[in-house]
Amino acid sequence: MTVRTSDPPVSHTLDDGTTIAMRTIEPDDAPALQRFHSRLSEHSIYLRFFGFVPELSDQRARYFTQLDNLHRLAVIALDPDDEDEIIAVARLDREPGTDSGEYAAIVEDRWQGRGIGFVVTRQLLDLAVERGFRRVYAMVLPQNDRMLALLRNLGFPTRTQSVSGVARVDLDLSRKDEGAARQQEHVVAMLRQRREAA
Repeated sequence: MTVRTSDPPVSHTLDDGTTIAMRTIEPDDAPALQRFHSRLSEHSIYLRFFGFVPELSDQRARYFTQLDNLHRLAVIALDPDDEDEIIAVARLDREPGTDSGEYAAIVEDRWQGRGIGFVVTRQLLDLAVERGFRRVYAMVLPQNDRMLALLRNLGFPTRTQSVSGVARVDLDLSRKDEGAARQQEHVVAMLRQRREAA
């Protein structure tokens, strides 16, 4: 298996002033990923896995962290108070022989609603484009409003269809959707104004 070396870490300052570090996941992150999973609520786990997964086994933790960083990649956000701990994960798995892949992400409950899912996803998609991905899709439960809004506001053309009661959202990474980009800027500005007024 060809493995691409990890990309250098990057930092992002959230609207509330918190700076978080992000980097690609590594095999040594398996224990931290298990601890992250143990802090998730049943609701968050259900929205991500479409069922309750009480714990992340050693085998699954290895599967989620031992990636080639070319066709299977993931970006993690680290707790600013303890960078040994993961607070969010966004991942992408290429469909063999194509320029398309399946995306999924999850944010620790106490960090939700602060824009971390958005910035981790944007970092992941930037890396994906560098690796030749041109299309990405996500399977999202219809009640997962935050994820559906995140995908709509990334600035790429989207198409949504229902597949067995689950929303399949397709993103075209090969071109920008200027309307969506303007909407993204509007949402960010609105959230900033609300925080300043609070």
